[in-house]
Amino acid sequence: AQEIIERCEGKPGVIEENKKPAKQAPPQLFDLTTLQREASSKFGFSARNTLGIAQSLYERHKLLTYPRTDSKCLPEDYIDTISKHISGFANSISSASLEQQIIDSSSKVINNKWIKPNKRIFNNAKISDHFAIVPTGKVPTAALKEQEQKIFDLVTKRLIAIFFPSAEFETTRRITRIENDSFLTTGKVLVKPGYLEVYGRKPGVATEKNELIPAETGDKAQTSNIEIIAEETKPPARFNEATLLGAMETAGKRIDDEELKDAMKERGLGTPATRAAIIEGLIAHKYLFRHEQQKRDLVVSNKGLALMDLLDDIGIDALRSPEMTGDWEYKLKQMETGKLSREVFMEEIKNLTEEQRDVLVKIHKELNSVLLTALYNDMGGIRCLSVLELQDLEDTMNRLQLQFNLKGIT
Repeated sequence: AQEIIERCEGKPGVIEENKKPAKQAPPQLFDLTTLQREASSKFGFSARNTLGIAQSLYERHKLLTYPRTDSKCLPEDYIDTISKHISGFANSISSASLEQQIIDSSSKVINNKWIKPNKRIFNNAKISDHFAIVPTGKVPTAALKEQEQKIFDLVTKRLIAIFFPSAEFETTRRITRIENDSFLTTGKVLVKPGYLEVYGRKPGVATEKNELIPAETGDKAQTSNIEIIAEETKPPARFNEATLLGAMETAGKRIDDEELKDAMKERGLGTPATRAAIIEGLIAHKYLFRHEQQKRDLVVSNKGLALMDLLDDIGIDALRSPEMTGDWEYKLKQMETGKLSREVFMEEIKNLTEEQRDVLVKIHKELNSVLLTALYNDMGGIRCLSVLELQDLEDTMNRLQLQFNLKGIT
C-alpha cells in the first residue's frame, strides 16, 4: 500500500466513466410512523416528542391534519382541496414560518398543473379511519416554536414534493487511472433534481454521501491527497428510534422498499398511535435505555437481556416473537372486516395462553425449593432463576393477560 502512495502521489489521473440512468420517485405522504422516523433521523426527535408536536400543530395551531394515522394517501375527492392549499402557499409572502422555497415550489406545481388524479396519492382503498398527514392550507401567521417549525416544514414540503417529477440520476462507476494504478469510485450524479428541488437541491452539486460531482471520460483529476484506510467488518448498527419504528412496522422483517412496507404493515407491532408509547414504556421499565454518548441509539439493559435469557432458558419463545404479535394484529384487523370469526381467534389465543401458563407454573413449582436454597448457597455455576427473574416473567404474563382483557379477550 505504501508503494502505491509513492507511485501516485502528486501525479494526475485520467477518468473513465461508465454511467446508467436512474430515476427516484418522490416519497409518499407521511403517516405518523414515517413522520416519526424522518424527524428522528433528521433532528433526533423521539417518537413521543414528534407525536406531541404534530398533535399541537393539529389541535392548537390548526396547521396539520389529524396525526394519528396509518395512511399515506388522500381521498380521491380531495384534489380540489389540495389545489387550494398549495395555491394558498404559492400566493403567500415569505416569513419566519413560511420559507421562500415552499412558496416557489408551490408556484411551480400550480403553474405546471401537476395536481391531477394519481392512485399513489389519491386512493380511497388505502385509507382507513384517517388519511395522510398534510397541511390544512392555513398559512402560519405567527412564529412557531423551533421544533414545531421543523415538523411543519417536513410535512408541507413532502406534500408539495409528491407532485413534482422524479429526480433523475446517473448511476456511475468511475475509474481513475494514475499510470498503471487504477482506483474505483461508485456513486450517482444528480442530473435533474425533480422533486429534490423542493429541498433546495441543484444538478451537479454533490450533497449526499454516495453522490459524485459530474465528470466525463478523459477528464483529468488532480491527486491532492492519498491515505491508507484500514477497515474491518462491523456488526449491525444499534437500533435508534427511526430504525426501531421501521422494524415495528414490519414485525422485525428487514424491508427497504416503502411500497412493500405498506403491504406488511398490517402485520406490524402496535399502531402508529401506540408505537411511541411502547418504546417509552420499555425505557420507563428499564428494559432499554438511551446511549450516553450517542443519544439517538437505544441499548438493551441488563434487565432486558436477563429477561430474554430467561425466556430462552425456559423455552417460551412465543412471548418474544415479533412475528406472532404481528400475526395477531393482522388477525384482529381481519376480525374487524369480518374475514375471521371471533371464535376461531379466541380459541387460538386461549390455547396459547393456557400452554404458556402451564409451562410457567411447572417451572415455578420445580424451582421453588432450588430458589430457596440458592438464596443461601453457592450453586457452583449452575444456571438457576432468581426471584427477580421469576417476577419479571410473571409480570410479563400478567401484562399479556391484561392486554387480552383490554381487547375483550377473557
